[in-house]
Amino acid sequence: MKLKSKILVTGGAGYIGTELVSQLLNSGYQVTVLDKKENPFDEKVKYIQGDLQNPARCVMACAGQEFVIHLAAKPRIPESFINPDEYFDNNVTGTRNILTAASAVGIRKFVFASSSSIYGNSPTPHKPYNKPDPLNYYAMTKLFGEHMCRQYKNMFSLNYNILRFFTVYSENQPNSNTGGLMIGKFARLAKEGKALTVHGDGEFKRDYIHVTDVAKACIASIESRVKNEIFNVGTGTNISVNDVVKIIKEFKPDVQVINEENPRGYARDTLADISKAKKLLGWSPEINQKEGIELTFRKLLT
Repeated sequence: MKLKSKILVTGGAGYIGTELVSQLLNSGYQVTVLDKKENPFDEKVKYIQGDLQNPARCVMACAGQEFVIHLAAKPRIPESFINPDEYFDNNVTGTRNILTAASAVGIRKFVFASSSSIYGNSPTPHKPYNKPDPLNYYAMTKLFGEHMCRQYKNMFSLNYNILRFFTVYSENQPNSNTGGLMIGKFARLAKEGKALTVHGDGEFKRDYIHVTDVAKACIASIESRVKNEIFNVGTGTNISVNDVVKIIKEFKPDVQVINEENPRGYARDTLADISKAKKLLGWSPEINQKEGIELTFRKLLT
């Protein structure tokens, strides 16, 4: 197989990153990863262990690359209220450093992983041109990153695409009490016979998208001639937390639920308008939301 372009994936050892790297390798790309973690890959991946807050490390990673897919960031909303400086350092300063390096070496296109959280409580379905309404510090840092992409285009002619990821899930997602994502965490608690914690009335809705479809969107953004645009990466459908609990009860009928007060900083509903991604990138999700979540719980709970 003839090797395709050289691509740098920042945060490539993370949850979404490992799926993306796998798909890139299967498609014949030459992949370099920049990540703080220990190297989880084999010799097919050029691995650079380093921090985005080190500008020299960013330049080293970008050298010789044609594309950058920038996934590396500090995630999770609740902690962003507790450690805002850490979020600024990782998500703003780190993004600035990798943008500077990418523009310095002449990267062809920079793909920035943003978040649906920048929409906040703006009306659904969320369209890429909707006015942002960040409700938490994490969302603010992601919005800042988007602004920097546009600024580097204006100042240094660095082409970019911005992908706003909605709620990503799969059976491999983090499931710890502190850093876990809801579907993974719920599955672990149900398997352990522990109660699920549901915020408020459980009726707030999320657009859940499988990690394999997210990775495909990243690759579509690289392969497309479209540049300097913003795209939503979701399914265009959403379900409530209570609906997710109902799916769990198909496998664990006796699971208990504890309702707690709504945390601050969370949007009531998210729902992606993905018509732009379908039209310009030729991308659309292949995994139906409800069926994908059911299959995920089947794998984790049976």
